[in-house]
Amino acid sequence: MSAGNRFGREIEFREGSPIQLLQYVEDNSENGFGKIVLNPAALNILQTIQEPLAIISVVGSYRRGKSWFANVLHGRHDGFDLGAKVEGCTRGIYMWSLPFMLESEQPDGKIIQKRVIVLDSEGIEVPKQDQNWATKLFILCLALSSTFIYNISGIIGKSNIGKLCLMTDLNKFIQEPEEGDFLPRLVILLRDFNLESPESFKDYFLEKLNDVNPEAVKGIKKFFDDFDVYGLPVGY
Repeated sequence: MSAGNRFGREIEFREGSPIQLLQYVEDNSENGFGKIVLNPAALNILQTIQEPLAIISVVGSYRRGKSWFANVLHGRHDGFDLGAKVEGCTRGIYMWSLPFMLESEQPDGKIIQKRVIVLDSEGIEVPKQDQNWATKLFILCLALSSTFIYNISGIIGKSNIGKLCLMTDLNKFIQEPEEGDFLPRLVILLRDFNLESPESFKDYFLEKLNDVNPEAVKGIKKFFDDFDVYGLPVGY
């Protein structure tokens, strides 16, 4: 049995392995958009779940350690594909084969058991990636998730904010229901953060993002009443 990830040492080691939930098949015809193909084996796993379901998506630029962090959530250093390929390893969206149980306290104080699925998505802005697919991938994960973890470089600039620009007008992509929340809990993960830790990572993130895309900041504040920002130093 593999040892747990040192960063996630407090997280229970999860048995199982990754399985592809869906893949994108390109259409090479002019102005053609490919098709999204679901994996029947993954759907069979989902259909066996009887408990309330929580979905955690890990999304962001390629080669920034998304899959590593998805492994951390399973108390592992292996599982979701890691590697040194220039174009990234993950294609489409993968899930863990054994969704794990987690106790959850409700607003009324009641404790319930939830089944949790972690999704590891294809990196955004992979070289030669269909940009229509990159946008749809971002929005699809956002719509599916209970918690949406966006994994980006800790040094925020125009070239590495990924698809956060889409936050400016999410209504263009997701139809808001008449009742209830339609967006997940947002968590921004700043990777390889090698500066002195600010008093508030959230304030730091908003300030730096505002320097490169003020409209994205307005969109995040509009659509997310509250969200979390964390920084991870180099080596994690």
